[in-house]
Amino acid sequence: MIERILYNIAFSKEWGRQMRFITGPRQSGKTTLAKLKLKCENVSKLYYLWDLRSVRNRYKDNELFFTQDALPSRRKQWICFDEIHKMPKWKNILKGIYDSSFENYNFIITGSAKFDIKRRAGDSMSGRYFTFHLFPLCLCELVDAGSFSMPLSHSPLNFVKQRIDRASDNQKELAALLEYSGFPEPFTRQSKKFQSKWSQDYLDTVIREDIGALTRIIDREYLYDLYRLLPEMAGSPISESSLASHLEVSPPTVKNYLKKLEDFYLAFRIHPYSKNIKRSLLKASKCYLYDWSQIQDPGKRFENYVAVELKTQISLWNDALGENYSLFYIRNKEKKEIDFLITHNNKPWLLVETKTSDASIARHCFDIQNMLGNIPLVQTCMKEDICALQSKNAYRISAARFLS
Repeated sequence: MIERILYNIAFSKEWGRQMRFITGPRQSGKTTLAKLKLKCENVSKLYYLWDLRSVRNRYKDNELFFTQDALPSRRKQWICFDEIHKMPKWKNILKGIYDSSFENYNFIITGSAKFDIKRRAGDSMSGRYFTFHLFPLCLCELVDAGSFSMPLSHSPLNFVKQRIDRASDNQKELAALLEYSGFPEPFTRQSKKFQSKWSQDYLDTVIREDIGALTRIIDREYLYDLYRLLPEMAGSPISESSLASHLEVSPPTVKNYLKKLEDFYLAFRIHPYSKNIKRSLLKASKCYLYDWSQIQDPGKRFENYVAVELKTQISLWNDALGENYSLFYIRNKEKKEIDFLITHNNKPWLLVETKTSDASIARHCFDIQNMLGNIPLVQTCMKEDICALQSKNAYRISAARFLS
């Protein structure tokens, strides 16, 4: 079993009595993570999938039905409720269960949609939970999950130097991720036929079962059409008006559909950072897929993969440290661009540019770096054994080293 970095973060005693909401893309490993915790606590049978009518009926008969399965114990026992967010008034259900039993039980709540998609439904859960995010496998988890770096000093330069000090013989794992995606099942199978079939069934399941069950969208065929347009647009600013014209729907409808693809973890967007950037773009976002294997162009696929890696790392930092790291990109009206900017507390922290092969860092990257206070700049590439300092605070580093 591949060790997941989130395990020690989400189940730390530091989070006290709060329920652990674990969300992320379908089949990214949330249920496996929760069941592993239950197994380690010797309470494997305290896992309840709310998709099953038998579980729902037990709840209707007895709100605290799970206490009948729990073993006598003086310490708090862990319980997992999976996919409970599909229940009507699920927040009221959880609030009632939690308030009645939190002194004796710890709760893990897992689901494949953002838990705020029905934030108007049910009672407030304020103060009763912390949310954690599990995304597809990242390179560090394949190499050594225990070596995952937290930016404890908040120094981006120290963070980059930590990456430089790592071994760089992880090219095989990087190539496998790029080929098969980071979803555990197709990655471990490493079969192109399986991966292709899995991806198609995955899309059908999310749109039909998840989006179909939890939204009012009737013409879901438009969601399929929109999703199939995104691989060619990965890494490029998207125009909602252009997409609307192509799909023959209105721009507000496209905006709503893009939001649903984000809510159900099929895609995510990053927005342009404009502060201190002359003639920057202010609105157009870039869209990336969690399943980057759908992208045929090698350069776009690599950029999309790096986007997911950075989003995953930032999410883990925020979940573990309670910090505010965010991901942006930079592009001005002359179309000069840097692929990614990580901010910390809304201040520029680290610039990351992607290339399929090693090359000198472009002049405009240094201009943008200077505008942002000369923060570190890393250009990462697919080629192995690259580690060079091009100028002050500007590095060229292999992805196999920088992302591991």
